[in-house]
Amino acid sequence: MAEDKKKVETAKSVCEQCGLIHETPISHEKEKSEDIKIAALSITGICLLILIWIWVFRWGVPLVKQLSSR
Repeated sequence: MAEDKKKVETAKSVCEQCGLIHETPISHEKEKSEDIKIAALSITGICLLILIWIWVFRWGVPLVKQLSSR
């Protein structure tokens, strides 16, 4: 007997009232929204790193050279 069971992903959380850990099923829409949120945060972080890199080499390095030559 090969039983095909769907693997339901659950989120574990600690109950504020009783202090026990409860598992609640996660819907697929919620999973997709969390994946999109994680991807957006990753892209935002990479863009911020690029902007910092550009700022340092565009204005930071010349500023340090100018201040050290005085």
